[in-house]
Amino acid sequence: MLALTLSLSVGCRRAQSDDGSGEATAGGTAAQTPAVEPGPPPEDWPRVLVIGPGSGPALYLGHEENAPAVGYLNPGVRVRLESSMVNGRVEVLVGGALATKAWVPLQRVGAYTQSRGRITGTRAYVGPGDFVGILGPAAEAGQMRVEVRPWLGGGNFIGPFVGTFATDQLADTPPEGEVEGVSSGECFRMAAGATLTVTESPTGDAITNLPALDPPLAVTVLRQRNDLFGVRAGYGPYLTGYVRGSLEACGGEMPEPEPAAGTSASEQPYWMSQERGPLHRIASGTRVRFHGRTIARLRAEGWARELGRQDGGLVDVFIAVNDDVAIRGLVRERSLTLVEGAEEAPVEEEEELPDELQ
Repeated sequence: MLALTLSLSVGCRRAQSDDGSGEATAGGTAAQTPAVEPGPPPEDWPRVLVIGPGSGPALYLGHEENAPAVGYLNPGVRVRLESSMVNGRVEVLVGGALATKAWVPLQRVGAYTQSRGRITGTRAYVGPGDFVGILGPAAEAGQMRVEVRPWLGGGNFIGPFVGTFATDQLADTPPEGEVEGVSSGECFRMAAGATLTVTESPTGDAITNLPALDPPLAVTVLRQRNDLFGVRAGYGPYLTGYVRGSLEACGGEMPEPEPAAGTSASEQPYWMSQERGPLHRIASGTRVRFHGRTIARLRAEGWARELGRQDGGLVDVFIAVNDDVAIRGLVRERSLTLVEGAEEAPVEEEEELPDELQ
């Protein structure tokens, strides 16, 4: 069961809505009145950004620390900034089949690099199409402050490392056409159960440690002298530097990484496998409400796991149309069509009649 369900409390109940109308709500107590009034999106930031990898909920009802989580976003989803940054979050509009307006942690929004290069001020390196978090314009003209977490495959990251990158080499979509990639090298694998310290130079300071993973982490060796290796670690973004120790040649190409986010192999979105409850199809055009306000509208037919019911024909559901976005909220019962999980009516045993009545 996803953390979102736990953070919103199991089941639903009637609670006072934000406007005091007594309207049925999902997720426990009502949201608090914002203490800070958000401003417009900053003019020196890109208006459209992209969601990066991360764990746990990504969509919140507000910018307050106690604002409830309302949903999840997979990496690659494009969002439009709708506010200034408040308390480490920014309000965004998520387009697509499940149009949603909510608040997202700043560390989840960023851009794709359009060319290869080093993140200035760090040992992090990017190839074309790698994701970097956006922190705002740098002091140097034409530079953007970025946060980079080199990806080691699956849910494994190291960092973060903060530096700068050319603003005109950042965009909300990967580059098109032929773009020069990173340098080639040889694949070597770390010893099982071993960690390696990465240094800035052969005799330089330590940057970080490469972790012991199962299976052991593979790195690209760009230079070797005895037990000293110049390496590029990760699948993009990368960490570059030097390691000393025992590395074993892979005997081939770098292994394919495990994906950073779950995907579905069936017609049902990945998110539907993460919750239990009766499964419904949900009609296009349905509006989703949370704490008395509309947070999303379906632009296509979707899927929903039923989590509970409230008075007035309202159903608490976990909704997705595809693998991009999943949210929790209240919808009208008439917008749902049951697919599986209906409760079977109890079978009554037939009473044996006395001879006089047979």
